[in-house]
Amino acid sequence: MPIVGWVHEPLGAILSSRAKVAVLRILWRASAAIPYREVVRRSGMAYGSIDLALGELTATGLVQELEGGRERRVRLRSSHRLAAALGNLLQVESDFFASLRIELRTAAQGCESLGLLSAGLIGPVARREEMLGGTIDLLLIGQDDASTKRCVDRLTTIDEMLLVRFGVQLKVIPYDLATARAMWRTRTPAAERGVNEAELLVGAPLVELLS
Repeated sequence: MPIVGWVHEPLGAILSSRAKVAVLRILWRASAAIPYREVVRRSGMAYGSIDLALGELTATGLVQELEGGRERRVRLRSSHRLAAALGNLLQVESDFFASLRIELRTAAQGCESLGLLSAGLIGPVARREEMLGGTIDLLLIGQDDASTKRCVDRLTTIDEMLLVRFGVQLKVIPYDLATARAMWRTRTPAAERGVNEAELLVGAPLVELLS
């Protein structure tokens, strides 16, 4: 479908597909013009999708294709009216998960005095496979049942903040140490993979704690 009225609403033309966002992200991170085929490789997407995205972004003037040499090379045009604003947006995006992780780590550190032994992100978010609308799964292991409950109560106080600031829903998965170790002794391969993939926030590494 042809893009109409793009000068009046240029973001519709520039950010209208995941392929375009991927291209912009790649070129923003690059320190110089890079080969066309390198953009395709870094994106991990189909050539046709990236080719179309690059073609339309070049038509907006935001992406510049350099002539000469054996390979086609492309770069962001820094003089474009929207280049600086998009650069700021991409910078915020690059810090988005790190900022979320800091909030979670800070909250979890506040639970260590309550008996928290370990806290880590597990599931899809630990594998970078989280789905839109899904939860952020946080595994907690406390010294005993009472300390684990206290940690859960403390962490539920940040639910609203996470939703408002990051648009995510936190799912706390709590275990006391004795229960967690008993479950680990009869673990399934899927459970073992989940623990090995976990991204530790505070405390002892999960595998060491459970073994």
